[in-house]
Amino acid sequence: MEEAILSDGDVRVIYKDWPIFGPPSERAAQVALASAEQGIYPAVHKQLMIDSRTISDSVLQDIVEKAGGNWKRISAYLISHDQQIMAQLRANGAQALTLGLAGTPGYLAGSVLVVGAIDKADFLRLFARARSSRK
Repeated sequence: MEEAILSDGDVRVIYKDWPIFGPPSERAAQVALASAEQGIYPAVHKQLMIDSRTISDSVLQDIVEKAGGNWKRISAYLISHDQQIMAQLRANGAQALTLGLAGTPGYLAGSVLVVGAIDKADFLRLFARARSSRK
């Protein structure tokens, strides 16, 4: 996706965390959302999507710290903003279900929805299709 976005040059990305794999997935999504406060959300999100380790707090701490974040600050933010983070995750889940997503990943470009992993060429076609449907 990143290569396609760079190649296109005119794409805005909005991430919506939707933890569907149980408590570890939910914890990872909470940490990702909390990492935005430190400006490291993109790096944390990307690493969470490609890291093959079993999710645990030690793995999440490693990901946050490698992204340049402060784990103690994330932990404190998670406690002080628990209700807002959980509300965001519930809203994201409701939006996903409204769109008809049955799983992740899913990509919405304009009114065009794609479910499942796609490559750079598919993303570029998706961007073009979304633009053509606006006209």
